[in-house]
Amino acid sequence: MKATSVLMLFGRIIKPKEKASSNARKSLMGAIACIALSLIPLVVVITVSDGMIEGITGRVIGLSSFHMQVTQTTTFKSTEENFEVLENVAGQVRELPGVVSTFIERSGSVLAAGKKGRSGASLRAVEETFFTDNQAFSQYVDVIDGTASFPTANSAVVGKKIAETIGLGVGDTIRIISGRTGTDGKVTPKVKTFKVSGIVSSGYQEIDALWVFIPLETGFSFLSSAASQIFVGVETSDAFSDTLYQVVYDIYSFLPSEFTIYTWKDLNSTQYESYASTRILLVFIMVLIVLVASVNISSALVMLVLERRKETAVLKSLGASPAGISVAYLLTGAVSGGVGTLLGIPLGVVSALKINEIMKFCENLVNVIGRFIYIISAGREYVPIRLMDPAYYLEEIPVKIPFPELFLIALSAVVLSALVSIIPAVHAGREKPLNILRKV
Repeated sequence: MKATSVLMLFGRIIKPKEKASSNARKSLMGAIACIALSLIPLVVVITVSDGMIEGITGRVIGLSSFHMQVTQTTTFKSTEENFEVLENVAGQVRELPGVVSTFIERSGSVLAAGKKGRSGASLRAVEETFFTDNQAFSQYVDVIDGTASFPTANSAVVGKKIAETIGLGVGDTIRIISGRTGTDGKVTPKVKTFKVSGIVSSGYQEIDALWVFIPLETGFSFLSSAASQIFVGVETSDAFSDTLYQVVYDIYSFLPSEFTIYTWKDLNSTQYESYASTRILLVFIMVLIVLVASVNISSALVMLVLERRKETAVLKSLGASPAGISVAYLLTGAVSGGVGTLLGIPLGVVSALKINEIMKFCENLVNVIGRFIYIISAGREYVPIRLMDPAYYLEEIPVKIPFPELFLIALSAVVLSALVSIIPAVHAGREKPLNILRKV
């Protein structure tokens, strides 16, 4: 059976000349729609999860752990000597190939008090260049009010969430309470007052909910060694490149014995692996949905084969080969999967690009329904539901279209449709024309 004959038979299967109603073809159209609908959530999950993981990871690596931390394990008695050693290490690291910038920081956990109350806080004593020279800060952090700077030695830049919690605005006073260990071993409170010069937000409360930034020199005099850590944050050209470990090796070649190095993978490995495994699980579930949808193509082809048994018998009586008939039905299944893919993937991409608007609409709809139910049932004050709570997710989902993965999805959907079509296609090729024609 020639290729042209196979294509003609394929055309007759897809679009017969007669106008008679066909339940099998309706089922095939339904199967195509199922393929398209199943691909939409798969594309959205891959696109949104990639954007979410990249956005969160970029913020954690750039704003919290840095690409690596050159951590001081022993504090020098003299603050001046400590500063001199830190500046020397930071300067040497900054000269290494692949290093973009370095930032000295002293951080610790403290208690912050404002007009509305108190809250635990992460006090970060940094150089003012952290706000201007840190690429991640420029990319991810928005200044909500005021400025990200230290006009005086007692200025503070605070996170949006903690400012709302304890009632702070630009110009307000924030009291920081830390602990100090005396010579007798007793811990006594140490209180210092700062004036808020700016309020910032990274769009991810997991890392910025407790932020309080103060000048580095002030932090050295205020924070005790027992309640803080000192390190040089290092920003490289690419945190995911293998050159990161080359930089680590180069730093160790001159690093004093009082320091050690932790890369972002050492500090965030559990969190990063959790994101990756969650993404794999979500994609696996979506793939199962596509697999179930593709089975509909097999069912539709079985109905089509039974519906066209007489035509198949006539064709085989005229010399059509079993292989040619099987290929025609196999091609029908593959093309049906391809059509569903061409419909589903663009719709999935559009849905992913509009995911923030879609989530906002769904959130408003859920809250309207929930508020109505509370009014007619309990009469209590309704607490709005956040579908994407900024305490756990990004306030704005970044969308990045993974074109190589979309191509792989499209190819897999077509191949899967062809695979599930093998059994009905082979069955059509094995039909015995004599038995069929006897029943006519």
